[in-house]
Amino acid sequence: MKISSIKNTPLEFAKTKNSKNNQNFEDIMKNFIADVNSDLKVAKDSENLLMSGKANNIQEIMANIEKASISFTFLTEIRNKALESYQEIMRMQV
Repeated sequence: MKISSIKNTPLEFAKTKNSKNNQNFEDIMKNFIADVNSDLKVAKDSENLLMSGKANNIQEIMANIEKASISFTFLTEIRNKALESYQEIMRMQV
């Protein structure tokens, strides 16, 4: 029985993954903020449909609203952690 070599070891996988996505932190955050913004817009549109009585699927509307809420909460926590990190760096003595 012939045993072939293992392909895509974790190190090789990480190299190929990183070479495809060479985004910096700023681009990642801009994309994330844009996604959260679109989630909030979808939730607002869903709320308007619900209030006007034109809603067909209440479960989908509630899922959209909850998704937007979770996304916004997560974005707020990221901002808080970034601010805490900045404040900690500013307190460091050189």
